[in-house]
Amino acid sequence: MILRNFTYDFVRAFYAPQRLYQDIHDGRPSPSWLCVLFYSLVYVVGCFWLYFTGHEPFARSWIILDPQNYYLVEAFFCLPLVFLLWIQAAGTLHVLSRLLGGHSHFDTVLRMTGYSIWAPWWILIPFDIFPTPAWLYNMVLVVCIVLMLAGTSAAVKAEAGTGWVAAIANTMVALTAMGVIMFTFIR
Repeated sequence: MILRNFTYDFVRAFYAPQRLYQDIHDGRPSPSWLCVLFYSLVYVVGCFWLYFTGHEPFARSWIILDPQNYYLVEAFFCLPLVFLLWIQAAGTLHVLSRLLGGHSHFDTVLRMTGYSIWAPWWILIPFDIFPTPAWLYNMVLVVCIVLMLAGTSAAVKAEAGTGWVAAIANTMVALTAMGVIMFTFIR
């Protein structure tokens, strides 16, 4: 039952996000934490694969680690970091929604952002794991970011009851804060 609900909601995050977030706002239970967990676990496996196949980060990270061991270390901090980023982004969205005159509940924002933020990253996983030309990787990355902005703005609008401008501004602030932390640690 949980996996069926997760699969249904995961797919809806791409083809009917506004309806999904309205359903969650209306009280529909949704196991979005599975989206975050499965993404994290796949990424951890990818980090181990990159380490054992001798890959080094494609760009220097802001933290100082031996490039030859970077993916081994990342495999251990990736899962908790992703969950902390999810909580940080949902908290930022919740607080900003309240400051902008909206009404939101942290737990609902958290359930919505499990899909709106993390489902688009699934598209990028193969491009993270396998050697990809930079132009193609950057194109896919832009698609992921656009999907995150659109989906999260729809989630904020559904939950906070604000207009699109406030929802988009709120989303941009929260995702920028999350992106800086991701860019610091994730390669």
